[in-house]
Amino acid sequence: MCLINLPFDTACESGIIATLLRSPEFILHSEGLKPGYFYHKENGCIYWAISELFKAGIDKIDSFNLTTQLNSNKGVKNIIDNLSIPSIQEFIDLSNNIARDTLEEYQLLVDRVISLSYKRDLYKTLVNYQNICLDEKKDDLDKINNKLNEDLSKLEEQYIVMESIPLLGDKIDDIWEDIEKKQTKEEEYGLPSKFKKLNDYCPFEEGELIIVAAPRKTGKSMYMLNEARHKIDNDVPTAYLDTEMSTKAFTLRLLANLTGIPIFKIKRGNYSPTDAELIKQSLNYIKSKPFVHIYKPSWTESQIYSICKILQYKMNLKFVIYDYLKGSSNTSSEQYNELGNWCNFLKNNIAGGLDIPVLSFAQLNRKNEIADSDKIERYASTGIKWTKKEPEEIAEDGVECGNYKLNIIFNRLGTDMDEDEYIDFAFDRKSLSIDVCEKQHIKDVPNFMSNNEE
Repeated sequence: MCLINLPFDTACESGIIATLLRSPEFILHSEGLKPGYFYHKENGCIYWAISELFKAGIDKIDSFNLTTQLNSNKGVKNIIDNLSIPSIQEFIDLSNNIARDTLEEYQLLVDRVISLSYKRDLYKTLVNYQNICLDEKKDDLDKINNKLNEDLSKLEEQYIVMESIPLLGDKIDDIWEDIEKKQTKEEEYGLPSKFKKLNDYCPFEEGELIIVAAPRKTGKSMYMLNEARHKIDNDVPTAYLDTEMSTKAFTLRLLANLTGIPIFKIKRGNYSPTDAELIKQSLNYIKSKPFVHIYKPSWTESQIYSICKILQYKMNLKFVIYDYLKGSSNTSSEQYNELGNWCNFLKNNIAGGLDIPVLSFAQLNRKNEIADSDKIERYASTGIKWTKKEPEEIAEDGVECGNYKLNIIFNRLGTDMDEDEYIDFAFDRKSLSIDVCEKQHIKDVPNFMSNNEE
């Protein structure tokens, strides 16, 4: 029988390794790719080594740590003994020439390598049955058929299913135990908001997306900062992904919020020695907390997913703030579609896919509505409207009832509100502090409902 050249793609395998050498975080997007799927065993060994290094928190791959990891396993070392450190260094140096820049390109390479590995294994399985078919002594039809189905099922589970699918009954006891803990308040149901009144409506639950909508220039980012500060104070590992403020600008605002020193004083440096000590203490406080702020004017979905996945490994990420949902298209309809797609991504890929709560902002349009509200309502768990009170409203409610108000527009996590209902808030622009007012406004009561009859 003639020899068959089984299919493989050296360029694809090299492209995967080269990409990971430059951007090891991409390995988070190829969990279905196993070292044994590479045709060239040395590529499989290097892929394994990069995976082990990344799991250990090493996100910069160099010749030394790669070689050390390869040598840590006797079987792997035997395979790559012919590769010296200089050759590995040379490959690392050349990797920029063949590395892929985007997640989409990388995943195409991964899919190709997995597909070719499946074909090779399928061919080997079928060749075995070809020999069985040619063997006149093996004629038990039931045994042959059962064995064939068993072997093909194993291949399908290995390459297509990729993960076990437990019955609900297998995990129902753990689920119910978690529900009971929350019933007895042994544990909170989700992460609490800074604003306690909101916890009766929509605590930050795993897998859920809360959207806060507000008009322009009404302190959207300060609302986010106050929630971030609350998570910092409670040691909740948090990522703040910002499209608006640089990390320097955010830090200035966070310091103002922590110290109560007006931000203009911090910027100019004209503060007292006591204030200087407060700032120093706050800087040390921030250093001790599991909090990340990253500024990018234009995020991509793959960047957000990669960063969140990395932070789950590195600091057990529990909460994500994305500031904020916006489109880049010229027409309103295209922008609305973009906003809906972003909302879908944050809800299903980040909140749902990583099982963490996500808080984001959307901008109200000139009609005081959420753009593309149909799609946002379809995907978001809760929609909140955050607006500044008009002078007439402040006068009617009373100064002690604050200068801002919050209304729950829709809510899948609990009850919502009528259009004219709201919670009173006070926003202090000097300290950038936002709080629920102790005194809440009282809705007008019709005369016929009043006890004071004339």
